[in-house]
Amino acid sequence: EFNKLLKHYPNSPQGSEAQYYLGRCAEEDGDYYQAFLAYQKTVQVYPSTVRFEEIVERMYQIGNYFLGGKKRKLFGTVAILPARDKAVEIFQAIVDEGPFSEHGELAQYKLGVAHLALGEYEQAVSAFEQLIDRYPNSPLIDDARFQLAQASLKGTFEPVYDQRPTDMAMKELEVFVDEYPDSDLAPDAAAKLEQLREQRAEHDFQVAHFYERRKRHASAALYYQGIIDHYAQTSWASKAAGRLQALAPRVP
Repeated sequence: EFNKLLKHYPNSPQGSEAQYYLGRCAEEDGDYYQAFLAYQKTVQVYPSTVRFEEIVERMYQIGNYFLGGKKRKLFGTVAILPARDKAVEIFQAIVDEGPFSEHGELAQYKLGVAHLALGEYEQAVSAFEQLIDRYPNSPLIDDARFQLAQASLKGTFEPVYDQRPTDMAMKELEVFVDEYPDSDLAPDAAAKLEQLREQRAEHDFQVAHFYERRKRHASAALYYQGIIDHYAQTSWASKAAGRLQALAPRVP
């Protein structure tokens, strides 16, 4: 009946309510993705609807269902695999349609979390960066910075010698530890930062050792000195100092 009203009386004052209730019907029937599509159409076709905040909230809850592993109905049956890609679509829609609604910044944060869950680390970094830029006073910023560092670190599936993701993760964690020392996540961030510094120092030590074996003593000494200068608190600093001392007679 709601579809009939929309088909035959598209300009009816009741159109926005009919479109909204299509979403409610789909939601009651457990077809959450179709409910989302109906709600999205409501705010797109009837942006002045008095139900705007309610609709955005319902879309947000549906996004959470999919993010939590909810399976999407497909051809009237439940799909086998969780539809977390639909969580991305839904949170992105909220960010696009109502960025400054009550659930706008929450959706921006969950968009990053959804990308993380799908292993889409570059998109996750972008989503968390947008939250930090768009909502500078949000209480979610400290969590977003922590997640941003995690996403940067998990994106290290590149050649072993490319340390840019690790460096980016360390930078974000350093900012987090400095700006949010009282956060519940601060101990985890500090521990992760220490671990990354150890890994980064170890990497540079291996590079230095590589140069040393090939008699490129000046290059080796440069890397050993870099460990001492930048990672003095790691276990690799003393080892680098020892190798640097041994190389001293061979380096001009």
